[in-house]
Amino acid sequence: MLQQESSYKNLFEESASHKGYTPRKKNRGDENCKNVSHILTGKGKEGKPIKIKVDLKKIKNKKQDQNWLWIEFKNASGRNGWIHGDAHFIVFERKEDFIFVNRKELSSWISSSNKIRYDLPFVTLAKKAKYRIYKRAGEKDEITQIKVDDIKDLKSFQIWKKPDGKST
Repeated sequence: MLQQESSYKNLFEESASHKGYTPRKKNRGDENCKNVSHILTGKGKEGKPIKIKVDLKKIKNKKQDQNWLWIEFKNASGRNGWIHGDAHFIVFERKEDFIFVNRKELSSWISSSNKIRYDLPFVTLAKKAKYRIYKRAGEKDEITQIKVDDIKDLKSFQIWKKPDGKST
């Protein structure tokens, strides 16, 4: 499990390096990094260095439908989920690639799209979480699934292929 976990992080870091960024894992001393896994350093306007805070989301299982993404509103402790964190970008791992999207833009889309059914009761089965709020038994989390196609038109949406055709 640990080897698998590090491999997706290594693939992400390799992808970021190929795109011209210098990636590093978040350190304890980094400020304002709630729900941030990596910091990418790149060149901004006029060549000035910029730091981009990223929250990398691992694919949960190999059978997971690659066309749907999990969104966390509240975590298992009932605190604000990663959609409310400090990351500039959320990065979703898929089998062959990584999907990048600006966290604030994604949050705004979620609020304005009217696709997620807050007006309906919570569901208790993950397979029913598409646009519905899913709560696991005994936990305080609130999560949902959205379709990748729904966010492809967001200005920040990008797909980064995994290096050399590697997949997890």
